[in-house]
Amino acid sequence: MPIPPIRHWQAHLRASRPLRVLLLIGGLSVAVLLAATVQYIDSMRDRELEGAERELSTLNLSLSEQTASATQSVDLVLTTIIEQLKSDGIDTPEEYVRRMGGRDTYQMLRARITGLPQLDAVTMIAADGHLINFSRYYPIPPVNVSDRDYFAYLRDHDTTAPFIGEPVQNRGNGSWTVYLARRISGRDGSFVGLVLGAIELSYFQRIYKALQPDGDGSISLWRRDGILLARHPVLPDIGQPLGQRQFLKVLERAKSGVYFSAGGLNDGARLVATRALADYPLVVNVTRKLDAVLNEWRIQAWTVGAASAVGIAALLLSLWALARQFSAYEAATRAMDAARRAVEGREQAEHALRQSQKMEAIGQLTGGVAHDFNNLLQAIGINLHVIDSRTEDERIAGPARLALQAVERGATLTQHLLAFSRRQQLRPVPVDVATLVERTSRLLGRTLGQSVRVETEVAPGLWPAMIDPTQLEMAVLNLALNARDAMPGGGTLWILAGNRTVAGPAAGDPAAGGRLPGAGPLPVQVEGLAAGDYVVLRVRDTGTGMAAEVAARAFEPFFTTKEVGRGTGLGLSMVHGLATQSGGGVELDSRPGLGTTVTLYLPRAEQAADVPVAPPPPPPPARAKAVETAPVGAGCAILLVDDEELVRSATAGYLAQAGFAVREAADAAAALSLLDHGFRPDVIVTDHMMPGMTGLEMARTLRARQDETPILMVTGYAEDLTSTAAARDVSLTVLSKPIEPSRLARSIRDMASVAG
Repeated sequence: MPIPPIRHWQAHLRASRPLRVLLLIGGLSVAVLLAATVQYIDSMRDRELEGAERELSTLNLSLSEQTASATQSVDLVLTTIIEQLKSDGIDTPEEYVRRMGGRDTYQMLRARITGLPQLDAVTMIAADGHLINFSRYYPIPPVNVSDRDYFAYLRDHDTTAPFIGEPVQNRGNGSWTVYLARRISGRDGSFVGLVLGAIELSYFQRIYKALQPDGDGSISLWRRDGILLARHPVLPDIGQPLGQRQFLKVLERAKSGVYFSAGGLNDGARLVATRALADYPLVVNVTRKLDAVLNEWRIQAWTVGAASAVGIAALLLSLWALARQFSAYEAATRAMDAARRAVEGREQAEHALRQSQKMEAIGQLTGGVAHDFNNLLQAIGINLHVIDSRTEDERIAGPARLALQAVERGATLTQHLLAFSRRQQLRPVPVDVATLVERTSRLLGRTLGQSVRVETEVAPGLWPAMIDPTQLEMAVLNLALNARDAMPGGGTLWILAGNRTVAGPAAGDPAAGGRLPGAGPLPVQVEGLAAGDYVVLRVRDTGTGMAAEVAARAFEPFFTTKEVGRGTGLGLSMVHGLATQSGGGVELDSRPGLGTTVTLYLPRAEQAADVPVAPPPPPPPARAKAVETAPVGAGCAILLVDDEELVRSATAGYLAQAGFAVREAADAAAALSLLDHGFRPDVIVTDHMMPGMTGLEMARTLRARQDETPILMVTGYAEDLTSTAAARDVSLTVLSKPIEPSRLARSIRDMASVAG
C-alpha cells in the first residue's frame, strides 16, 4: 500500500533537521515578506499624502500671494488717494465734499482703476454716508451708504487698517462684490469720510478656475469670520457661513496649516490647505478629495502587492523544491525591486510630461490664440450690442446681455493668459522715479515693520524713466518684501536711484553693488543691455544673501531660495520680465552673509523730468451739449481698416448706426488707395495684425507723407505696440479688443473733436 504524500513529508521532516530549519526559515521569510509588503504599501500611502500636502500648501501659498497682491493693489489705490488728500490739506468733512465732487476727481478715479481688472469701482464717501464721487458714473447717483457695515465700523473706530465688508450681490447681473474701505481722518483724528474700492469676486473665481489643483479639487476665498466670498467649483451660497469651517480652529493656532476634513461642503472627505492673509482678514483654502489623492497609491499598492504575491508563491514553491529554493527567492526579490523602480520611474516620467505639456500649451495660447480669439470676441460683442440696442423685447435682450457677459469673461481669460506668461500689455509713460521712490518708501515704512529701516537716496537731476508706473511700484514692493524675508532679524533696506549711460554689451557692470547716486552718468558696460541712457533703480538689503549657484538661477520662474511654504519663486522672475519687456534690464549681486542687490535699468524717457505730463483737455461745454442732442458720430467720417470681415462688418454697422460716415478697407493697401484718391476721413480706425502691411507700418507710411489724420488702432494682440515706443513714434492711440462699442464710438468722437 503506497504511503500518502503528507505522511511521507512528515516523516521526512522528523528525519531531517536541515529541512526543519529550512521550513522555519522559509516560514519566517514569508512572514517578513508579508510584513514588508504591508509596511511598504503603508509608507507609500504616507508619502502620497505628504506629497499631496506639499502640493496643496505650495499652491495655497501661491494663490494667497496672488490674492494678497490683487487686494494690495486695490488697497494701494486707496492709500494713494488718501495720501493725496493729506498732501492737498483736505482736513474736514466739508472741505472733502467741496473739493472732491468735481469731474476732474471723477477722471482721476477712472484713471486709478485702469489696469486693475479686479477693481470694479472707487468711491469717495462723505461723513454722513452720501457719495461724493464715483468712478463708474458722473454725475454721482444720490446714494447713501451709512447703513453699511464698513461705514458704521470705520466711522466709530479711528483706525488706519483697511476694512473688508460683507459681500453684496449685484441685482442686475447677479455678480458678487466685496468692498475694501479705508477711513479718512483729520489731523485731530476726527472722521472726515471714506474711500471705498469695489472688488469683483468673479476675478478670484477666474483665477481659481485656471489654477485649481485637479478636476477633483476646489479653491475658495473666505472672510476671516467664516463668510464664503468666492469658490471654484462655484457654489450658490456666496455670502453665507457654510459647512463646519474647521479651518477657523486651525488658524487660531497658526497662520496656515493642512488638515483632514471628514466631510467637505458637499462631497465627502478632503485634504484642506488653509492660509490666512497677513494684512487682510481673508483666508484662502485649497482642497482635494481624499479618494482622488490616494487613487494613484491604490494602483501602486496593487502593483506591489501582486509582485509580493509572486515572490511569496516562488518562495513557497522553493520549499517544495529544495534545489531551486535560493534561485526562486532571489528572482522574487529582483522582481519586487524591478516593479518598485518601474513605478517610481513612471511617476517621474508622467510628472515631467505633464509639466512640459502644460508650459508648451500656455506658450502657444498666449501668442497665437489671443489675436484671433479677441477678434472673434469683438465681432460677437458688437453684434450683441446692436441686438440689445435694437429691441425692447426682454426675451431677446436678456440672452444678449448674458452673452455679453460671456464675451467679457473671454476677454478676461485672454488677459490672464498673457499676464501668466509675462506678455501683459504695459502702459509706459514718463515717470518721475524720484517721486515714486519717495511715495513707495513711505508705504514700505508702514509695511515692513519696525525691525527693517528703509533708507532712500536719489541722485540730483534724475532723468524720467519710460516705464509702466503701476508695474514698477509693484516690482519695488516685491523686491522689498523679498529683502524683508531675507532679514528675519531686521536690517537696513536701501532704495537708490541715479542716472547711468551704458556704452554697450560687455561682461558686466563692475560697480553693480556700489553707491549709485554719487557715481553720476558715467559710461559703463552692462551685459546684454543696449547702449543708451538709463535710470538705474537699485534695491539693496543686509540679509543672508545667496550662494553663487543659487544666484545663477534666481530669475528662473518658480525657483525660490526660501523654505517650503514661504515663497513661490515668481517674484524676481516677474521683475525681470518687467525690466526686459520695457526695453531695460536687471542685474543681481548677492553673496552669502553680505546681502543682496537687485539693479533695474529703466530706459530714459525723452520728456524732461520737470515737465509734467499734461492731462487730456476736457471737452468744451458746447460740444458736450451737442452730443446729447445729436447722434454720437454726426458729421464725422471714418476710414475702417480690418482684414477680418466679421469684425469689420460688425464694427462698420455699429458706427453707421451711431451716426458716423464709414468707409471700409480690407487691408492697408486698400486704405492707402482710398486716401490717394481723395478720401479725407476725420479719424482712421485700423487693426494691427493684417496680411501684407501691418497697421503700425501703415501709420508710419501716413506720417512719412505728413498726413496727421488721427489714428485709432484697435487690436486683439500687439505686444510690440505696448512694450516699445512704437505707438508714440507715430502718434496713435491703441485700444485692445474686445472693446465695448460705446467706448469705441466715444474714443473716435473725442479724437475727431481734438483734431478739429
